[in-house]
Amino acid sequence: MALIAASGTSPSSGDTGWRSRAGVVLLFLLVARLAAMALIPLNDTTEARYAEIARKMLETGDWVTQLHAYGVPFWGKPPLSAWLSAGAMGLFGVNELAIRLPSLLLALGMLWLVFGLARREDGPDAGRAAVLILAGGLLFYTAAGTVMTDPALVFAATLCQAAFWRAWRDGDRRWGYLFFAGLGLGLLAKGPLVGVLVGMPLVAWLALRREWRPLGARLPWLGGTALMLVIALPWYVLAEIRTPGFLNYFIVGEHVHRFLTPGWKGDLYGFAHATPRGVIWLYALVALLPWSPALVAWLWRRRRALRPLARDDDGWLLYALLWCLMPGVFFTVSGNIIWPYALPMAPGFALLAAALWARGRRAGEGDWLPGLAALSGIAALFAAALFVVAPGSVGYSQKRMVEAWRAQQPAAGSELLFRDSRPLFSAEFYSAGRARMSTDNGRLAALLENRSVDYVAIPEEQLKDMPLRDRFEEVARLDNTQGVMLLLRERGAAANAVN
Repeated sequence: MALIAASGTSPSSGDTGWRSRAGVVLLFLLVARLAAMALIPLNDTTEARYAEIARKMLETGDWVTQLHAYGVPFWGKPPLSAWLSAGAMGLFGVNELAIRLPSLLLALGMLWLVFGLARREDGPDAGRAAVLILAGGLLFYTAAGTVMTDPALVFAATLCQAAFWRAWRDGDRRWGYLFFAGLGLGLLAKGPLVGVLVGMPLVAWLALRREWRPLGARLPWLGGTALMLVIALPWYVLAEIRTPGFLNYFIVGEHVHRFLTPGWKGDLYGFAHATPRGVIWLYALVALLPWSPALVAWLWRRRRALRPLARDDDGWLLYALLWCLMPGVFFTVSGNIIWPYALPMAPGFALLAAALWARGRRAGEGDWLPGLAALSGIAALFAAALFVVAPGSVGYSQKRMVEAWRAQQPAAGSELLFRDSRPLFSAEFYSAGRARMSTDNGRLAALLENRSVDYVAIPEEQLKDMPLRDRFEEVARLDNTQGVMLLLRERGAAANAVN
């Protein structure tokens, strides 16, 4: 705290108006996020895939084996995110807002942890700044309302990082147990990766500070390890028993080959995203917008004033810096990454930026933080408005096609076949599992041989090559970002339909 006093400001000295604006912006971000979650349909493929996995879990009542398709287990990720989404749908119904709600709650949990750390180290204004920086970051704000596994992983890693610091500095064993609870949750969120994301910055910090000796006393190693295993191990054992081969695929395939083998061919559920090594830093630059250019520019302008304030007697600045950078260092080695992999860097970045800002700010400085944070909320509202006004102009979802099919009042046995080679999990989700994807001509002919009134959804450019197309009539035409999709119904079937 002496460092803050040396800067000429106290932890509570900030402009009251700035604090009010910060509160208003945070409320706006929450409302905008909720609106976007409710209005934007599930998009293919990632979000809709995890949503459909959760929906199938709720439908089948099988909380151990996730299903990629009926009868096909999904071994790609552990089930924590699916459990949360399925539970939310069980409470609030099968809809976009419910299935996305866990991601928002996990994001709020991360904001609470970050606020507590920043306030402890640099005062309440630093806590507010850290929350604004984290909440207003492009990737964090997007993930806070998206069905994906990363929010659960990053929450678990953030809990570990926050708990370690509190246990280390305050000697509170309750935080020590929360550290191991976070590891257990991370194992259920995305697997052993949580150990790497947490371990790398901690080991580097301990090595640079040469503080290994107190480590044995600060954390409850025996009780904590037992707690971690109680949380995570039962599911891993049950998963291998229910579907033998899971552990080999998940540990060796998803963690070794996906990390080290560019364009890994063993992915059972899609394809590995081969990327040049080091591209994670470009992803991070974009993920941390609008802060990445703004804060770098501010720090550069204030570099001389910040030098005497950057003393780090307790290691906090180094801790936040390593928290931010080490995930990027780790993923630099990988040849298969996607943009959400930059998310674990966001909490550390927010804490480091807030600490430097609080220590180097001038009296009344801070008006620009709420304004920049609000940009993400404005973008979310704009995207939601586009989906309402022009639903086919952004994203890629089959919600409208399924709604057009339901408007035909199909009978219980009616089939909806998508003649598309792409995975369209949104079609499965919105049709409650009734939609099927196939380009097999035999499957198309089978529709005409059964006794039900069946439908086909097909991209317009593929219609000319569709066999038996004269046996179907167009009943709906929808534009989307991938082109025009047609809904076809068996000719003459409307008069014979039994609804």
